[in-house]
Amino acid sequence: FERPEAAIMRQPPRRANAPILSRFILWRVFLVSILFAMGIFGQFALAQMQGAGLDEARTMALNTLVAMEVFYLFSVRYRHGWSISWQGVKGTPAVLIAIAIVIVLQAGFTYLPFMQTLFDTVALSVWQVAQCAAAGVLLLVVLEIDKHAANLWKRLGSEMTAARE
Repeated sequence: FERPEAAIMRQPPRRANAPILSRFILWRVFLVSILFAMGIFGQFALAQMQGAGLDEARTMALNTLVAMEVFYLFSVRYRHGWSISWQGVKGTPAVLIAIAIVIVLQAGFTYLPFMQTLFDTVALSVWQVAQCAAAGVLLLVVLEIDKHAANLWKRLGSEMTAARE
C-alpha cells in the first residue's frame, strides 16, 4: 500500500538482542496516551465550562477522540521525516479512503437522529467540530516536534560517540 521512507535502506538493522519495545517506543506510547487523555478530558471539561450539557460534552469528547486518532495516523506515516507535508497528506490512497469513511461514519454517529437517540449524542456546531479537529492538529504538531527532537538527540548522541573514538 505504502512506499517506504526514502532513506530506509541506509538505516542499520535492529540489533538481534535489542528489545522489541525500545525506549523510544515506550516513551511514545506513554506520551500519546497522556496527550489523548488530556485532549479528550480537556475537551469534555471545556465543553462543560462553555455551558454544554452532559450529552453534548460527551459527544465532543468522542469526536475529539476520533479526530485525534485520524491525526495520529498521519503522525506515524514517517518514522524519521516530517509527516506534515504534501506527500505525508496525500500519501496512500487507501488511508485517505479509510479516513473519509471514518469521517462519514462519525458524522452519522453525531448527526443522525436515530444514532443520537441510541447513544445520547447531540448535533455539534461547526465551531464545536473545529474545536475537536484542533485537538487532533495539536496532537500532530506535538508528536512531530517530539519525533524530530528524538531524531536530533539520537544524531547528536552518535556524533558525540564518533568524536570520542
